[in-house]
Amino acid sequence: MNLETERLFMRPVTAHDGDALYRLHTDPLVVELIMQGKPPTRAETDARLALYLDEWDRHGYGFWMLYLREPSGDLTFVGRAGLRRYDENDVEVGVCLFGFSSGKGIAGESLEAAIEFGFRRLPVRRLVCVVRPTNIRSQKAMLRLGFSFVCMTEHLGTAFRFYEMQRPVKFSMPSS
Repeated sequence: MNLETERLFMRPVTAHDGDALYRLHTDPLVVELIMQGKPPTRAETDARLALYLDEWDRHGYGFWMLYLREPSGDLTFVGRAGLRRYDENDVEVGVCLFGFSSGKGIAGESLEAAIEFGFRRLPVRRLVCVVRPTNIRSQKAMLRLGFSFVCMTEHLGTAFRFYEMQRPVKFSMPSS
């Protein structure tokens, strides 16, 4: 299921995306903000890709590869964004962009599309997001998108700020 916005073409992650995801996951900004300062190995990125593919297979949603539409008509790979299972009750939104594409509104635009997809297609009462306390830019983006800070939480020994967005009234609950 492809998604499109004014500036973005978004397609589901595929098994052929290993090289692109490895480049993304080893981008200096991604390493700093998401990978806790430690670049992943290719094997670690391939394991993440396997998780992303499993999400699509099991749940019918996951991460989309993000492409910015250039004035020439070309598409430039700028990151990934989408939805993934957080726990048995919640679905998490997430985004990961190359440093060169950060700060241009791409994260918000891609997450708006993913959020709309989630509320239109999934029988969830809310979407959630976790952000590292040091990632101020993402914290501000979550608030701009309409998420509310709930609490601090810990996952795999790392502290995160936990945000939620309740299902907007305009999106009726789909039948499961």
